Amino acid sequence: MKRTQLAAAVLLATGSVSAFAATYSVTPLPLQDSARSNFGRSIDEAGQMLTIAQLEYNPPIDVDQLIDGTVFFETFGPSLEDEDSAREGVFTDSDYSTIVSYIISNQTFPQIQKLTQFRTYITDTVDAELVPGLDEITDKFDDYTQSVRVSGRDSLSGNYIVGDSGGLVVLDPYENADGDIINYTYPESSQQAFVQVSGETKVLPPVDDTLGGFGSARAINNNLQVAGFSTVSFQTAVDDAVGRCDDDEERGDISVDRCLFNLYTGEFTAPRVSTYFLTTQNTTVPAFVSLSEVNATIWQLDVNGDVIDTQTYPLVEEPAEDNTFYLYTYAFDINEQGIAVGESLTGDFVAITRPNSSARAESERVATVFRDGETIELLPRDENIISQAIGINDNNWVTGAVLPPSDTASRSRLFVYNLETEEKVYPEGFFTSGGVTPNAINNNNIVVGSADVTATNETQRQTTAFMYNIETEELIDLNDLVSCDNTYELVEAVDINENNEIIANARLRTTSKYITGVEILDSAGETNAVDSIVAVKLSPLSNGTIDDCEVPEDEQPYERQAASTGFLALGGILLAGLFRRRVKR
Repeated sequence: MKRTQLAAAVLLATGSVSAFAATYSVTPLPLQDSARSNFGRSIDEAGQMLTIAQLEYNPPIDVDQLIDGTVFFETFGPSLEDEDSAREGVFTDSDYSTIVSYIISNQTFPQIQKLTQFRTYITDTVDAELVPGLDEITDKFDDYTQSVRVSGRDSLSGNYIVGDSGGLVVLDPYENADGDIINYTYPESSQQAFVQVSGETKVLPPVDDTLGGFGSARAINNNLQVAGFSTVSFQTAVDDAVGRCDDDEERGDISVDRCLFNLYTGEFTAPRVSTYFLTTQNTTVPAFVSLSEVNATIWQLDVNGDVIDTQTYPLVEEPAEDNTFYLYTYAFDINEQGIAVGESLTGDFVAITRPNSSARAESERVATVFRDGETIELLPRDENIISQAIGINDNNWVTGAVLPPSDTASRSRLFVYNLETEEKVYPEGFFTSGGVTPNAINNNNIVVGSADVTATNETQRQTTAFMYNIETEELIDLNDLVSCDNTYELVEAVDINENNEIIANARLRTTSKYITGVEILDSAGETNAVDSIVAVKLSPLSNGTIDDCEVPEDEQPYERQAASTGFLALGGILLAGLFRRRVKR
């Protein structure tokens, strides 16, 4: 359903949104023919954009590893269209999809080939180039292994790209006590912060690199300062565990490196304020990270991308001596003055009532500023349950999200705060209780993100991409600024540069495809329409006009489901649907 643009038209006619008087054109990024979905990450001043491709078509398959290291053919062979050819590495569209789904769904198997769902590309809307992270080209595939999950986060004119990457997956043949050879496969390190310069990937080392340490790079400024976070210390339990891996009697019948992998394994995603978070094991934090302290980190690079200085920022307050919970500070953005923003745990817990759930204890998180060696809390705690700073511009305006106190369910709310004047504003959403989640701010004092557009009791509501102008205090639905014939429903604005160009995620009605990219046909030879998420670039049109896109109720094309704005939330749904469709055939 196309949202009406009447409201925006009225505002423009009155001259009250002069900053947004231009409409926007919508250009999809050139990855729709390469992957099931792709999700925007950032746009820099040169218009270079980072995007995450999910479930790329035609990934490389190691058939020998599939045969020797799994029971795939014993379990699913009879249901394949051509088992004999599949064993030789020749796949039908259907069998290829079934095999890829099996591999991705069973990544914890010790001997299975590792395939990632997510890789990063940099694009200018015409060409797209892989950002490989720590992946490498091998003789086996004569290409990258496609085993390394890579999240590009920010770029500087496309010349410097920062983000985080899993370790390269290695093959570790081990002869056990029975004389059998076990071909272990696993990444050789935990998640690492990286910078890519002139096509070369360099790790941004953590302060404490026990077992390789852990890190993430989130933003880079023109002074080549990179903001993110990394491990600064580990509890003694980690050293004890490393010692057991080195002891032949205590390690058990596995290789030393496989034993070490068991310690640092686990994926990690820094949670948004709208996400439930608890600093204990078996929640969002892998055991390796939960036994560490992670601090906001600023790496100073030289022009070659080498680290010449590292500064870390401690917790906003000293925790109790007996506190053994995982504690951190994270930096998510940095401006040209070298001021970074993010969040810190306090070591305490707060009761939060999420939508469709009762109150439960969560780790207390507070929005913070990192400057001149100090970690500074940004907002009064009595105004919000938890808070998180996401972006800062060169005018020292900070934006982020809070969970305000609520008698019912708490939903994310936008805030903007000026470091110089200490002015703070909590703009309302599109309706009372409407959630608002910011993602970025530019030097024109425009904030972009996603906001609820349906007042339902559902945990996940339908969202729209928005822009908020600090000067005019207006919240605008970006779907109201594009043409009526636009086929992309904008659900989240991810980043904005100084030209007011925006990278956004959009819902697109497309057809269901095999992992080969070939359309799936039903028994009647018809395609199946599905929703997909794709990244698009929004470009201002200086002479554009706002269209009246009012659509009669009886002409609405279809009713959409609520969309989660996090790309990880969609990943499991896409994969599960693919696997069920092929196995049940």
